Amino acid sequence: MKAWSVEARTAKRLAVGAVAGVASVSLLGACSMATHQQAAAVVNGHVISLSEVEQTAQQLQAANLDFSEQIVVTALIAAPLLQQTVQASGSWKPDATYASVINAMPEATDTTKEFVSTVALLQSAQMTEQDVSQYRKDLKQADISVNPRFGTLLPSNEGPVYFTLGQATPNWIKPTQQAK
Repeated sequence: MKAWSVEARTAKRLAVGAVAGVASVSLLGACSMATHQQAAAVVNGHVISLSEVEQTAQQLQAANLDFSEQIVVTALIAAPLLQQTVQASGSWKPDATYASVINAMPEATDTTKEFVSTVALLQSAQMTEQDVSQYRKDLKQADISVNPRFGTLLPSNEGPVYFTLGQATPNWIKPTQQAK
């Protein structure tokens, strides 16, 4: 009789342990999901948070630079891939355009500086054909997810970033029901 109760207790402990393990995995998954829900985008594991996007847009507007959050997200998605490309080739470094914009925003966050750097790079037209080719290759290989609030990443053959954010099918196009 005593052996049965030991086995029963062991089985109960295993069951409780399994339930606790499943619950902890579910909770960790929920934390991860919450993190990704608060993300504007994730590029190769780097999270671009909604708060960073909102703060960058506000700082730009305070400096009389009118960029929508959609444009901010687009530039921040392209930023690490573009910066990696030009750092490797040495074809561009922050210039006078970058410096003048940043000087107009003494409280600029690192994310705002990254946005300004990316826009200054794109407007400089100093990327070589080899830079563009490498960037496009890196873009195709990148693991990018976008918060549905900003749409879907749609590859494009048009530069300078070679993608857009939007809806694959515009939401105003509704399928019609055919009469039977």
